[in-house]
Amino acid sequence: MYPSREELFHDFSEHHPEGKLELIDGKLIVGNSLVGSRLLLRQILQGWKADAAVALAPIEIWIEAIKAGFNLSIPGSSTDNHLLLDALDREVQQIAYQAEDLAAGWGGDHFPHDRIRQDLTMALFAIAKQLGGQSLGRDFVMRLGNNGFTPDLIFFKGQGLNRLFSYYLDGPAELVIEILRPGHEYCDRVLKRQYYEATGVPEYWILNPSTQQTEFWRWNEGQYQQQFPDNDGFYRPHSVPGLAFRANLIWQEENWYNGFEQEAFVVETSAQPYQKVKEMEGPEWGSLPFQPQLSLSPTPIRFEEYISWCPEAKFEFFDGKPQIGYKIGTKHVLGMLMMTFGLVSAVQVLPPQTWIAALRQRLDLEQQDAQRKAAWWQLARQAAERLHNQFGLSHVGAIGDLVRPQPLNYWSEITLVTQDADIPEYWKIYDALSELSKDPEIRFIRAENDYLTVEEKEAIAQEMIQL
Repeated sequence: MYPSREELFHDFSEHHPEGKLELIDGKLIVGNSLVGSRLLLRQILQGWKADAAVALAPIEIWIEAIKAGFNLSIPGSSTDNHLLLDALDREVQQIAYQAEDLAAGWGGDHFPHDRIRQDLTMALFAIAKQLGGQSLGRDFVMRLGNNGFTPDLIFFKGQGLNRLFSYYLDGPAELVIEILRPGHEYCDRVLKRQYYEATGVPEYWILNPSTQQTEFWRWNEGQYQQQFPDNDGFYRPHSVPGLAFRANLIWQEENWYNGFEQEAFVVETSAQPYQKVKEMEGPEWGSLPFQPQLSLSPTPIRFEEYISWCPEAKFEFFDGKPQIGYKIGTKHVLGMLMMTFGLVSAVQVLPPQTWIAALRQRLDLEQQDAQRKAAWWQLARQAAERLHNQFGLSHVGAIGDLVRPQPLNYWSEITLVTQDADIPEYWKIYDALSELSKDPEIRFIRAENDYLTVEEKEAIAQEMIQL
């Protein structure tokens, strides 16, 4: 029912969406399109299996999603989940499942897009302070209302139009640059331009490597007007006084290999006073517990949820499956994608048999939960003893699913916490715990770590059991 590891690797390495995770109209948009979101959802589920998804919502709602998603009807009024799954299994035998064609969501050719983006990012970063501002590349979020965009490149001053927070820029940047990929024209040219225009982004540039053309859009009295370079070949944005951009330089192929950091952008005025903008406090990674609201129909994602849950858009493949910000990041992306589509639509990316098998597996494991937890507690105590004997840690406790009354699930792991201040050679602790158990995974965190999520801090304060 699932592709092999080799097939998964080939499909993901060749056909994954562009590495962009943006919040647009309450939806997690991947690689500039909703098709890209759907493609990533399928690739995650093929690698992590439907079991990863069914752990995030009640069994009853999954049964309703399968019935609606595949147009199934079950006679009778049984409330026994085992009997309902048996009935669904009989019904789906008649379905000739056809996978969706999601080729439109592919990221396409990375070169010269990535090369141009990298060189422009370095070039603008090198002179940004001379212009009294800062520049950042992709993965830094620009908040416009409830939307979160990650342009290829932005220049901002952190005052007036915008305010700088640790994980995002609130308000329009003075300059936004997007570099087109084939198939992404609608998102950059139409959708994003409409949002940027409506929210007053002063300068929006669209670079198209396919046609070797650059579009310059300047905001004036509530709408964009297209601009063109001056007679000397430079374009000078009004929102960044003193900056000149040599548009045609980037289309000279020899520069793709030699770089053009010192020539693409020119500062034509004396350096402006620069003072580092102090970041304001606001939503950040882990500031909200991960509690995706999953229902049969789509559920809008709030900006605060997006910032708190969304990992860096780094798409990788290891351990036989796609990874976006390792295990926790992949889990968060999966949850937001299912919020985006709703469960009725989400189940359609895999054959119905995979969902039924995953639900059966969940029911079986929940029936064995007492025995599983007993075995996990034994592992946790062994791990705590090893931490004490090998590394001298005297204060070790357990938090997370192991100490909670709910059954363990697909994403559960043993989480150990130490309150010891000094931890020698952290990586050796990781190796020692990995030797003890890889399934379940044993996580180890320090109570005083500055990078703990709100969920972890609350768990340490309210539920930790000393070992």
